[in-house]
Amino acid sequence: MKRIALLLLLTGLAPGMSAVEPFSAPAVTALAPLPDPHGLAGMFAGVSGGALLCAGGANFPEQPLAQGGKKAWTDRVFVLPTPDGAWREAGRLPRPNGYGVSATWRDAVVLAGGGDAQANFRTASLLRWDGAQLACTALPDLPVSVANGCGTVVGDTLFVAGGQETPSATSTLRRCFALDLAATGSKWREIPWPPEAAGRILAVAAAHDGWFYLFSGADLYPNAKGQAERHYLADAWRYRPDSGWQRLADLPHAVAAAPSPALLSGSHLVIAGGVSPEFLATLTKHSPHPGFPRELLAYDPAANTWTAVTPSADGPPPRVTAPLTRWRNHFVIPSGEVAPGIRTPTVLSFRFAP
Repeated sequence: MKRIALLLLLTGLAPGMSAVEPFSAPAVTALAPLPDPHGLAGMFAGVSGGALLCAGGANFPEQPLAQGGKKAWTDRVFVLPTPDGAWREAGRLPRPNGYGVSATWRDAVVLAGGGDAQANFRTASLLRWDGAQLACTALPDLPVSVANGCGTVVGDTLFVAGGQETPSATSTLRRCFALDLAATGSKWREIPWPPEAAGRILAVAAAHDGWFYLFSGADLYPNAKGQAERHYLADAWRYRPDSGWQRLADLPHAVAAAPSPALLSGSHLVIAGGVSPEFLATLTKHSPHPGFPRELLAYDPAANTWTAVTPSADGPPPRVTAPLTRWRNHFVIPSGEVAPGIRTPTVLSFRFAP
């Protein structure tokens, strides 16, 4: 396996941010690429039976998006038994699905929501891999259909926040749901949305010290033609049942569609890349897409501050609309988009120094 040193150079703090203790630089390992030559965006990912599972997602298998290609969703489930092993197909989801919420819980992979070209889904389930067979167990349906939301597991509780109810929605959901995965007969409960917060798609979630974190994303509104437009968000929130919602220091800029949930380095929550209006303003209509921003943003919960750092330019290309999961003390980002409509089959594994 090719090991790539990801050297982080401090680029300075945005106005309003104060200095924090720096976090350790991660190293990046390239794992075996997914056995799909195009790669997939909006996959589900987690760990079961000691193996890495990646499922679902969508790509453009016949022609690229720029050439009018049609987006296709998949139901395939891939398994990687060991970091130096090879992927193989483990089975199928009940139906093609992508852009939902996934997390690892008690040696199972949780899947919630998602959708395809026609509809978004309410379904939720647990995937388990025993080394030979894949099993899928249904969980209670979400109260509404949700795709492009974010979420993660905090303790035994699965959180799903934001998203959109239909593929053509011109507004976002201002709703957050929680499910106790350990309780028999548990049902989804709704957590009141922060009154000051916009709804959002493509936000970044995180779990730390009993808190559920919600970072950035994009709100939707209809333009003059009735089509969905995005308003990018840079606010940050966290929730715990005994404390309710708390607003945190704003991010220096939006990080919509960055891999979710965030990486964890010591006490820092680290967000890799993402999309902001500032980045979009640099794009030229007829020029090749330069790839997404390399900048990492690290949040220190104790200081309530953000640090911006930039990896070296020779590192692996950043990606968006990809899941992130912890596996064997590494953080893995499988596949995702490296430019609009362009996926990558590469799988990256980040490891922070102890």
